Amino acid sequence: MKDKEQQELETEIGRHMLQPQNYGEMQDPDCVGIGIDNATQTYAIMYLKRDSSHIQDVKFGTNSTSHDTATLGSLLSEMIKGDSIANVLVTVFGLEEDLKESYANLEKPKVDTSKPEGEQVEHISTQHQDSANIILTAFRAAMRHYDRKQEGIEEEHFEMSIVKTCPYSSGDCAFVKKAKKSDS
Repeated sequence: MKDKEQQELETEIGRHMLQPQNYGEMQDPDCVGIGIDNATQTYAIMYLKRDSSHIQDVKFGTNSTSHDTATLGSLLSEMIKGDSIANVLVTVFGLEEDLKESYANLEKPKVDTSKPEGEQVEHISTQHQDSANIILTAFRAAMRHYDRKQEGIEEEHFEMSIVKTCPYSSGDCAFVKKAKKSDS
């Protein structure tokens, strides 16, 4: 039997998955950040209304077809809206540490040397981690945009690429190959 806290968490995640909060474009934001996964061209945009000490409002958008990105954007935006910048940065830093641990704990892919070159390594999916990474990177980009505006740098938004590596690779994580559409 699940404990009450786990049940409440699952209910909250389900609510955000079915009805994402704070989704859409914000009119006249103080800063705009874009987090992008260049490997898939998936991105999230985060709009913030903030002052020097608090985040008053948050909106986000994404081109991701994964429910994870919208769900995580909804959860994060609800967590940080109305909170102090100091608390938000502690929260985001903790989430980033959890994300690094999650990438590091990915299982090594199976290797089958009896298969032809290019098919020997089983591809793994990092979709859940990448969705969180895109949302957190969009937030960091929005915060950087605000700082740059304070420095007198005028730009429409600030964009940052996500960073991800797997423990079994010196490069980016492998992705599950998409099935090819038939021409029939």
